[in-house]
Amino acid sequence: MTGVTPLIDALIGLGLTQYAARAYLALVARERYTAAELARASGVPRQRIYDVLNSLSERGLVRVRPGPVVRYAAVDPEAAVSRMMEAHRSAYEQRERAGSELIEQLAPLWTLGRSEDDPLDYVEVIRDRDLLAERFAELQSSARHQLLTLSKMPYLVVENPAGIDAARRLARDGGDVRCVYEHAMLDEPAMVAHTRGFVAAGERARLVAQVPMRLCIADGTRVLMSMRDPRADEASSTSLLIEHPALAQLLIQAYETIWAGGRDFPTATG
Repeated sequence: MTGVTPLIDALIGLGLTQYAARAYLALVARERYTAAELARASGVPRQRIYDVLNSLSERGLVRVRPGPVVRYAAVDPEAAVSRMMEAHRSAYEQRERAGSELIEQLAPLWTLGRSEDDPLDYVEVIRDRDLLAERFAELQSSARHQLLTLSKMPYLVVENPAGIDAARRLARDGGDVRCVYEHAMLDEPAMVAHTRGFVAAGERARLVAQVPMRLCIADGTRVLMSMRDPRADEASSTSLLIEHPALAQLLIQAYETIWAGGRDFPTATG
């Protein structure tokens, strides 16, 4: 049975098990076999050979030759492959009918579900750090005219190509790109260099002693904020992505207060 792997794979693709494919292939190569002979020739375990032969017989791929010792012969390949193909077509048509019926049954439920309004549909709660970084990048990339950020250590992301691109794009188009950092970041040379890159891209940056939370407001309509759990012993936070213009406008007023009390980053760093 060496060198026949593609044939076995093809038979398996038409629905046979590997044992059934090996047995049928062995039968094709010889006029007839006893069960024991077929087990040896095909490599099918002897304790499984009768189950395999019954399966092939039910599919119409094997003929039984009665006698003192029962022997088995393969149906010619053209007929065998045609029967397997027809079985596939019948199974596909059955699944297609079942799928159509399922669509008809699910469609009303889908329509009903779309008519239900979630009172908090504009709020997404985010606890996974990777998902938070993804949403932050999306928010920056989708901003059209304004991006206001409060940056609090430890930072969510160090490398922020989406933010650099957004700052450069918005500044070029006359948009408002600002970020308030904490003074503590001056003790991190890598962060100072990173912030200089943002400033060079067009961001206006200021420093304050402390910012209350991580916050990003895009276009006065969408807000991403991270709030530390006041009850947790260790640093733990929950983030919210909210699309709510009224809330965004309220937070912009708070942002302007913090901004007004800050010191320009270029001045602080010389």
